[in-house]
Amino acid sequence: MRRTARLDRRIQAGAAHLTLAVRDGEHAWGELGARIAEFEARRFVLVTDGTAPPEQLARVRALAAARAPTVLHELPARPRSTAPATGGRADAGTLPDGTVIAVGGERACAVPAAVRVPTDLAAACGPALVLHRPVPTALAWVRSDLLAAGPAARTRAGLVAVVRHVLAVCPAHYPALAALLTPGARHDARTLTALLALCADARSALVGFDPDETGPALALGYGRSLAAAVRTTLGPALAPGDADALGLLLAAAVAARLGVAARPTGRAHRDLLARNGSATALPAGADLDRLVVAAVAATRPGLLLLADLGRPYCVDGRLLTPVDGAVLRSAVVESAAQDTRDARPDRPGRVTVPHSRGAGREQDGTGSPCGRDGGRRSVETRSGPAGTAVQQKEFPS
Repeated sequence: MRRTARLDRRIQAGAAHLTLAVRDGEHAWGELGARIAEFEARRFVLVTDGTAPPEQLARVRALAAARAPTVLHELPARPRSTAPATGGRADAGTLPDGTVIAVGGERACAVPAAVRVPTDLAAACGPALVLHRPVPTALAWVRSDLLAAGPAARTRAGLVAVVRHVLAVCPAHYPALAALLTPGARHDARTLTALLALCADARSALVGFDPDETGPALALGYGRSLAAAVRTTLGPALAPGDADALGLLLAAAVAARLGVAARPTGRAHRDLLARNGSATALPAGADLDRLVVAAVAATRPGLLLLADLGRPYCVDGRLLTPVDGAVLRSAVVESAAQDTRDARPDRPGRVTVPHSRGAGREQDGTGSPCGRDGGRRSVETRSGPAGTAVQQKEFPS
């Protein structure tokens, strides 16, 4: 399918729905103003988290103020030691009354808002697409050209969210994503739009029949609880997105330790993250004891693990597996000692992925894999001076 820098998607979860509109070019601001007017608000509350480029924030503020009185609400800075995974609930409790427009990164877009204008890829792929209650109708409006022009570090951080979706929900896109990722993290607007389509379609497929995100849609948060523990413990020492990358690797290590995976998946995790230039091991000198304590606290309700790429592990009808401190400690130590040479993109490897999430094998009541082969195929990835050669699969657009 031909790629474009424009995109329209609708995500439905029960009675709530969200429209994703990806646009490019200065003329698109007029459309945003018209969409803001459709909410017929008596007052707008413009919420930001300090990450939005000033010119974008000023533009959205002017559009809102032209339609109704508008107040600016800047979310207070959080202490470094506080995990940011509140789902926006804590921030929402401090907002003035009015129709909320969120402009900025993940924290701003996690606030229940009628209009979300994510200004980085991580926010656009993640919280901007979540149907936050009690908002029944929402709009996520993204300027793909501005995302493409943003700092490479922020794009690289956002691509970790795309990696999460591919590993946990739609591994059929593994070959195409592996070929696309580079440490430079420079991608044009059309490519970023295709990646946004991938994330939106993955979320739509899951929340359509799991609107409360307590069942299969838990896969959308794969690795995030462990990432919160890493961020709480090591945040200042990490580059943007590296906490999320390490959360994915720790989840794969836990699955390997517990023996729940039909085959090791850590290599696939490290391969994509290394191609993206993300962290593939804990930094030297990390306080492992403190990280284990934080991981135990973050995973107390249980941890979503993968039995295979795109196939969450399920036992007794539950997708959250209890994990004790000893297993978490082993996974942390393994990540600290990980030989990153295994993840180098210039080494040939073979990764087996199913054609789609739906093609995966079913589980029996014990959580062990059973049933048919699931239509798997092997994809060999090779790279060298001329670049990576993999079997291509076009992203949706």
